[in-house]
Amino acid sequence: MLEINKGIGKPVEFRGLKGTYLYLSAGIIVSSLVLALILYGLFGLNTYLATLIVVGSGIGGIWYCMRLSAKHGVSGLLKLEATRNQPKAILVTSAKPFAQLRETKRPKSRSRSTTTGR
Repeated sequence: MLEINKGIGKPVEFRGLKGTYLYLSAGIIVSSLVLALILYGLFGLNTYLATLIVVGSGIGGIWYCMRLSAKHGVSGLLKLEATRNQPKAILVTSAKPFAQLRETKRPKSRSRSTTTGR
């Protein structure tokens, strides 16, 4: 019998690029094609120079994505971004929040009979 859903739960992978890095590298390829159109079409740059710039930036971007994929893993880019957004320190300049914690009334716990049923 054939397994229909063999790849369920696994990240998308293509030649070592996994998950988010694959989509990032696809965006790099598309943006390099747009760069080629801009350099050659709008600015009239020399064909060979435009090709060299576009191929160099494309290969450099893909190499950078491969390096990030190998270093951080599948969801490492998201974790890296999350750690960048965390504050370095939390500074409390007033004791007011802690005083409010002391003043709040907590509900009394219900007394239960501790029968174990043995």
